[in-house]
Amino acid sequence: MKLKKILDYLKCPHCNNQKLLLKAKKELICGKCKKTFKVINGVPILIDKEHLGAQEKNQIEWFEDHYSKFSKEEYCLENWRLSMVERIFSAVKKGTVKTYLDIGCGATGYTAIEGAKRNKWLSFGIDISTEAMLRAKNLAKKQEVEDKTAFVVCSAENLPFKPEVFDYVSAVSLLEHLEKDTEAIKSISQIIRKKGWLYVCVPNTYKKMWPFLWPVYRYIDYKIGHKRHYSIEDLGKKTRAAGFRKINVFYNAHLIKLGQIILEKMRLIDDKNWWKLERKDINTGQTGIQLNAIFEKR
Repeated sequence: MKLKKILDYLKCPHCNNQKLLLKAKKELICGKCKKTFKVINGVPILIDKEHLGAQEKNQIEWFEDHYSKFSKEEYCLENWRLSMVERIFSAVKKGTVKTYLDIGCGATGYTAIEGAKRNKWLSFGIDISTEAMLRAKNLAKKQEVEDKTAFVVCSAENLPFKPEVFDYVSAVSLLEHLEKDTEAIKSISQIIRKKGWLYVCVPNTYKKMWPFLWPVYRYIDYKIGHKRHYSIEDLGKKTRAAGFRKINVFYNAHLIKLGQIILEKMRLIDDKNWWKLERKDINTGQTGIQLNAIFEKR
């Protein structure tokens, strides 16, 4: 997507002014507060450093290093990514969606890229990592969807988008990383149109997970900076306060998933049987490690 078109959706993350000016394709300037923001290879860097907390600074450092190891050239969707795409895209009526945003899309940008390729959606991907967004943009170009995609570096707690510009927003493995998740949910609500949708995937509460998995997941939480887990009751309360109503809830990563992972690592399972186990794993059983929920903005 050309920068001039992207600007139709953006606002200043510092003062919320809805007019950003493009200067020589290398810089954005706020028409009100005069803050300047870099543009690198067509990717706006809309991080307001004055608003960043310690958690976000730590996450930037961790994910910049993590995503620096990802390929800029190879676009390959593993089965687990294909499953995630299927879950996100099948959760809503595709024909009613024109604009889509994935928050925390990572270096592959696969959610935004596939949204453009499969559904012809105008698809945005954002991440706090500059490394991630530069790689994602390059992959979108190689997949020939550059004109239908845009990638922006920004904070999920301070979204630089104008009100009600998206029909559908997904937040996969995002909220658990944020210091101020309640504020982030309210910010997401502001950029979704009325009757638009929000797809959330978060770690399930420890109380509903199998106890023998707790030590493993506590290590994961510590390693990648998770701040919390969620029950559907907790998540429902926070989303209701932001103007959403719950549409559907399901879980994945049950014990059957552990068997699937082991068989895959040992190369003892083919694609057909992998997907059989995957279909069985995605259900309403509340012991799954991941909680998935779809909400509609009231």
